[in-house]
Amino acid sequence: MKKNAVITITTLIVSSLLMSGCAQPKTSAERNAKHFVYASNDDFDPNFRTKIYDSIELSIPFFEQFWQFGKKDREAGVSPEEAQQRVIYLKGDEFMNSIRRTSHFEGKVYESSEGPSIKWRKAMSEAISATYMDGYEGRN
Repeated sequence: MKKNAVITITTLIVSSLLMSGCAQPKTSAERNAKHFVYASNDDFDPNFRTKIYDSIELSIPFFEQFWQFGKKDREAGVSPEEAQQRVIYLKGDEFMNSIRRTSHFEGKVYESSEGPSIKWRKAMSEAISATYMDGYEGRN
């Protein structure tokens, strides 16, 4: 009886260690892209469905550039106060209005003529500023 319990416990421990060893940590860009896509998702039309995974994958390069921007600022000797000023700019209306918003449907790309929703703007500004600060502070 004890032998079976020891084998079972050992098997569980080894399998859990193997499973956790295979899990890869996500980068800041991946984490913030995922958070942005889920936070800004406003699918309430039953005729359409957002491909969440594809949206996340397409958003990662966009957020990666802000991580690189923060990293370059840190290497260039930008002070923490100046970095906070950049974050304020990245959250501001001027910057948010400069982002082109496109949709992909049946292989075609459409540019949105209307401004982004408040929910989208809030999620985007939080994700961009968090990614920039992660790059500035050296978090991956």
